[in-house]
Amino acid sequence: MEPKQKASAPGPSLYEAWTRHISEQLSPDDQQRFHVVEARLETLDPPHSEFDCVVSPANSYGIMDGGFDYYLSEALSPKGDIMALTRCAQAALKARHFGFAPPATCTLVPLSPELRQNPRFPRCSVLAVCPTMRYPVDVSWHEDLVYNTIWSLLVEVEHWNERADRAKEGGQRIRKVCMTGLATGVGGVSKETCARQMILAVKHFLDVRSEEGRKRWAQDDFPGWNDVLPIAEDVVHKDDE
Repeated sequence: MEPKQKASAPGPSLYEAWTRHISEQLSPDDQQRFHVVEARLETLDPPHSEFDCVVSPANSYGIMDGGFDYYLSEALSPKGDIMALTRCAQAALKARHFGFAPPATCTLVPLSPELRQNPRFPRCSVLAVCPTMRYPVDVSWHEDLVYNTIWSLLVEVEHWNERADRAKEGGQRIRKVCMTGLATGVGGVSKETCARQMILAVKHFLDVRSEEGRKRWAQDDFPGWNDVLPIAEDVVHKDDE
């Protein structure tokens, strides 16, 4: 999901960059996993508003009072207590990371009942806290920040769903995730870099988790440098701008 851009915003939109990289990097079947929407959170309608998990492109301390995090807090916190979502996120970060979640990590936070009252988002039950910066600052120098963050998100969602499948009474799987761009605001990451690294991480992850990929990675002598260098160098491709 990309927030509506002003008409004067220069260059291609994140919507356009996402759409292009999805079509260029993913197979037709995998392209169907994505729905790219140019909208504000509060204007999403079904089926786009029917997501199980929403991504907070947060800071490392889980203070959700600016940018997209502010709109998440406004949408999910009880009326008159806009910091309720921040407290929920910070409680999880304190338990998991002793209060500081390094950039490019992902912490999946189950939402308490009081944070699940907005009828616009009836299925939203998990917040994915995915910091892209320690505090609001330009992070465009970080060559693979977006790729690393998306990989962390995919790993955590995969483990969440594995636990849900093992639960005796059947846990709640995360089937649909809502997210905006990562570090494309204050962070200064270009929309092209963001879109390309996001979709590239998805492409690589789907390969690793495929039947062929699992067999390949199960080999004792895999991977070697010849296997991983082409992937690593592709991530920090320099022709984004």
